[in-house]
Amino acid sequence: MAENKVRHLGVIMDGNRRWARQHMFTSVMRGHEKGVDTFMDLCTWCQEAGIPYLSVYAFSTENWNRSRQEVRDLFRLMERFFTEQVSVCIQRDIRVIVVGNLELLLPEDQETVAKAMEMTSHCRNLTVQVAISYGGRDEIVRAVRKYTAKVLRGEEDPAFLTEDVFEACLDTAGVPDIDLVVRTGGNQRLSNFFPWQTVYSEIYFTDTLWPDFTQEELQRALAYYENIQINKGK
Repeated sequence: MAENKVRHLGVIMDGNRRWARQHMFTSVMRGHEKGVDTFMDLCTWCQEAGIPYLSVYAFSTENWNRSRQEVRDLFRLMERFFTEQVSVCIQRDIRVIVVGNLELLLPEDQETVAKAMEMTSHCRNLTVQVAISYGGRDEIVRAVRKYTAKVLRGEEDPAFLTEDVFEACLDTAGVPDIDLVVRTGGNQRLSNFFPWQTVYSEIYFTDTLWPDFTQEELQRALAYYENIQINKGK
């Protein structure tokens, strides 16, 4: 894949359940399982394209409203990923960072996530932020609480609050803003996906369901970004 300008790619992986229904599977989990395979392929494609940062929407705060069985099955699938694929990530020099309101996860799931992050903390070729129990508004509210706590401890003075100071309280502190957002599945909205970090992002929508997403589709999205003049108000 040719060199591109995207430093940080964001992906809203939409369409797993519709894919499973289209293929007449009795359980929508078949779509989620195929989606995990596509995600691992995406990591490879990003490395080949020289993209150092990737952020994906795995489970939103709104997804907690799904059926109890589907939520339980999703977290078991995530548990398998974080235990079985962590060695692959280490071999491929992929650092995994999980962002979101992780306090809502079961203790054992929090432990699994923390272990995967610790085991890949030394990896540098690709940094992957996996958004779990994540909502952009929720992230900002939690960041406000974190900043307020610092003020109450005398560590910060609101008179000197800047965007950079506040940004340090976000889940994504230290990671550059997202350049390009790709959303699969046909819906044309961001759905609470990193609102602070996508303020200048270009957005590429595709009708392709996530399990069917290909490297060729990614190339089209990167080509779309290449042809845009980005001036950020200048």
